[in-house]
Amino acid sequence: MYELSQRIGWEIGRVDGCVRRLLNMGKIRVEAIERKGKRTNLVYPKSRKNPSLIEVPASLLGNPDWKNEAFVYALDSTTIGISGKNNDVWDHESCHTEKVDLNRHGGKLSLILPERFFKFYRLDQKRRTVALVGEDILITIGGDIIQTKKYPA
Repeated sequence: MYELSQRIGWEIGRVDGCVRRLLNMGKIRVEAIERKGKRTNLVYPKSRKNPSLIEVPASLLGNPDWKNEAFVYALDSTTIGISGKNNDVWDHESCHTEKVDLNRHGGKLSLILPERFFKFYRLDQKRRTVALVGEDILITIGGDIIQTKKYPA
């Protein structure tokens, strides 16, 4: 909320009041995370997608030859790799690999990460960053969500 107040030039009390009203109306949610050793409150719209859902614009993947399946690799304790074809290097380096169904809709590619990945990476309790590298997708997992806050706690 502090960063938001700085960006829009409002006093923190005004931002806080708006956040309270939106939270009480059920329009937003507030999550407390630890970032750079400090507890930070993040504000998001109330609707939340399935944490296992990965969705990317197909046009940003270059010209991939993605079929109706994707290969998901547990590359290390914080990184998931996703490719449209079997990646021999990732296959050798990863501790777990699974093939999943790939869906196309509205110019996007989407897939649901397998339950084993969801549990191992604790996707319901972590933040994630999705990056596109050439024709592959890299997901970096980090930043514990300490709690979903109730205001004004």
